[in-house]
Order: sequence, then C-alpha cells, then structure tokens
Amino acid sequence: MHLDTIINQTILLQTSNHPTPHLETELEIMQRLLENGNTIYWIICKGNFQTCFHNPEHKLMHCQVCHSRVNKGLDALKASVNNNKNLHVLNYDQFMTLEAFKQSGYKAAQFTTINELKAHQYKSYDNGMATMSSLVSFTRDHQPDLAKYRNFIDRGLLTGAYLYDLFHLVLDKIKPDLVIIFNGRFIENRPLLRVCEHRNVDYATHERGGKMKNFLFRVNSIPHSFEAITKEIQTLWNNNAPDREVIGEKFYSKRVKRVEDAWYSFTKNQKYGQLPESFERNKGKKIITIFNSSLDEYEGLAGFGPKFYDNDNEGILAIAESLKAFPNIKLYMRVHPNLKGIDNTQNRFINERIKSSNIEVIAPEDIVDSYELVDKSDIIIVFTSTVGVEAAFSGKKVVLLGRAAYESLDCAVIPKSHDELMTVLTDDNYVFPEVKIENPLKFGYWFENFGIDYKFYTPMGISKGKFNGKSIKANFILRRVKRFVKWFS
Repeated sequence: MHLDTIINQTILLQTSNHPTPHLETELEIMQRLLENGNTIYWIICKGNFQTCFHNPEHKLMHCQVCHSRVNKGLDALKASVNNNKNLHVLNYDQFMTLEAFKQSGYKAAQFTTINELKAHQYKSYDNGMATMSSLVSFTRDHQPDLAKYRNFIDRGLLTGAYLYDLFHLVLDKIKPDLVIIFNGRFIENRPLLRVCEHRNVDYATHERGGKMKNFLFRVNSIPHSFEAITKEIQTLWNNNAPDREVIGEKFYSKRVKRVEDAWYSFTKNQKYGQLPESFERNKGKKIITIFNSSLDEYEGLAGFGPKFYDNDNEGILAIAESLKAFPNIKLYMRVHPNLKGIDNTQNRFINERIKSSNIEVIAPEDIVDSYELVDKSDIIIVFTSTVGVEAAFSGKKVVLLGRAAYESLDCAVIPKSHDELMTVLTDDNYVFPEVKIENPLKFGYWFENFGIDYKFYTPMGISKGKFNGKSIKANFILRRVKRFVKWFS
C-alpha cells in the first residue's frame, strides 16, 4: 500500500517521537492523506506517557517543549491544507485518564530477572518486552541493572498497560481503516500496534528511509522486519530499472567514502588505509576478523540475536577460545564505533573476558580503517552488521551468525552450529560458495531506494529540515527554560 493510494478513509495517527525529522514526517503523511480526501484523527500526548523514547525520565519541561512543538506543527499543517476540517485532534484523557486506569485494578508486575521482565504480559500484550526495549535504548545497555532502573520499569509497564486498554476504547470510537504509528517497538507505540493486530485493523509504521530525502512507510509491519525487507529488496530489483546496477554499486562506494546521506558515518574518524600494528607481524597467517554489533540496537526485538549463541559476546568468546588450538590463525575483533565511550555490560564483557582470550580487540575509537581491515582479511564474521554484505560485494568470504537484512541474498555462509562454524574457519579445504555480484547489488539498490520521497518536508541535514518552508520549533521561552534547567541540573 503506497501512501498516495489511500483515499477517502478514516485514519488514526499517533504522534510519539518529536525530534526532526519524525514530527515533520507525520505532518508530511497527514498533509498527503488530507489532500486525498481522508479523515484524520491525530492523537497527541499531553504528558500522559509516564516515560517515552524522547523523554524517558518524564521531565516536565521536556513534556512542555514537546507539546509546544507539536502544536506548532499542527498550526503549520492547518495553514498548508485547505480541507483541514477533516483533521481532528484527540488527547488521551478524552478516553480514559491515567488515574482512572490505576483505580480500575491495575497491579504492578513482580519480577527479579531480565527474562522475567521480558516475559511479562499485560492481558495479551507483550508489555515487558516493550518496556525492556525502551529501557535498553535509554541505558545503552542490553543487560541493565533492574534494581537501579526499577522506577523507569514501573512507569514503563504502567504506561504500556494504560495505553493498551485505552487504545481499545479509541478504536471502538474512531473505527479507523488504518492506524499509523512511529517505529513500533517502544513503550508508547507498541500497545497500539498490538491492539491493531489483535483486532485485525491495518496499521502502518513510519521511520527514516534509505536517504534523508525519503521516509519509510510500511503497512502491517515494523521497520525491523527481515521478512518485509526481503520482499522489498526483490520487488525493487524486479522492477528492472535500467540503472539498478549502477545505483546498487554507488551504495558501496559511498560507504567507503564515509558519505553521510542517510545516517551518521561510524567510520569517518578512521584513517584511510590504517591497519593494526600487529598486522605486519602476522603475514602468512589466516586472518579472520569479527565485526560485532552494539547489542542495545536490537535487544527487545524477538529473533534478532545469534542463532546458536546467547548473544554476540558469548559467541565471540567461544570462537576465540576454540581458535587457540590453531596458531596459524590470527583473530581480530573490530568493536562497533557506536560503542565508543559507553560503560555498559557489553563493553565490560569485551574488556574483562574477550580481551584475555585468543583475540586482538580493536577499540571503537581506534583509527584502524574498517574497510582496509576487510580488504586484508581472509574471512569476515558478522552477526547483523551491514559490513557483511559490504565485504561480500568486495569479493570477501563472509560468515553470518545472526539475522541481517541481506540474509536471503546468498552473500554469506550461515552455519547451523559452533562445530560447523569451526569447520568453516579452520578447514583449509572448505570451499565458500561463489557469491553472484547481483546479490549484494540488490541490497545496495534497495538501500538507495527504499522509502517514499518527501514532497513537503525539505531535509537540511540528518536531524534538521523545514516543513513547507518553515522550521517547526517549540516556543522560544520554553526552549530557553529547558536549556537552563538542563544546564543547572
């Protein structure tokens, strides 16, 4: 379902993440829908969320600045659309207040472990998993201290349960043909997604697109769905655009050049051509390099981790220990630059356990060139990193141990067990299947194209832009007070 094919329907849109470009994306979506004769109900938070992605600690000034910016966006939208009479603004208290929900019999969940938290259900809603997902994003730690963050967790579970019950009331009242939400994995929006699934109501998620110039709009699926991505990759390629190979190749050349046209480049501070100092001493050995992922990026999403290890860290340690018996193999590990300067469980495990094993760890802030390391290695191991498909495009031997957007493109060997992996890594007679160059090109072409081009929002940077020529900013005084409070605290 393309956004512009939705005509004369009733739409419920929840706003929940307000930094640029997400609020502007919602304004873009609503303007296009209103121009096609749709009726939109836009439900806005006025501090109802007790925690959210943008304001995890539920700070009053953050709420006020957020709500002010949303109101500015509403004014800009009304000024841009002739039939704004079809736009209706809702707030949560119209359906049920948080206090009324708490008095209806809600009881706080009891748990002592992360697994118990993840498994917690409110009625038929995976409340614990959504809360864990938001907590991990807040702390940047895939195994946060539950006692330390108990207040956040209680507020998250309360918010999720409240919204789950409330959205049943909203759908009863509005009876939408389509529901639109941001992302779908956080405390504040997953309840609505689950209500839609349980009641067989179509929904769409929006997120950043493959480039700053476009946005993702995916129906009945979250942005992280590998199944949806697989279909998109094949559908785009099958359109047989005459320049698809050229565009697909451009994706890889821009990555090497550190071009920032979709998201920040994690390799821009690395020195071109730089290799580890030990590289020269290990000439003649088989070089295997592992590129890990930051575990907090997919914790809280079911089915994202390694297939036969508990997580990346445990897998890397097991590989390093097993390769101690093979002195002809030199093992490197490139720590994801996104982990730079973070004191979390993953980095502590790397520093305390993995570094003491049979592996040379390249720190996230190290200037070693990841692309030169790929080029000079014999085998590349990844868990979910895009480095895997980039290495495959360069003709390297790649082993994939987790889930990845390119997993269906035959770009990597995907072992089924640790023993099979060891055979792949240590048996010099093992033959890696030949990778057809078309397969990584499919991924590059998809990445360059997925999403819908903006018509009314003009990006001026990764997190800066204008909607219909205007910057959407909160009230000046509120913004200044917020900065002062932040500085003072």
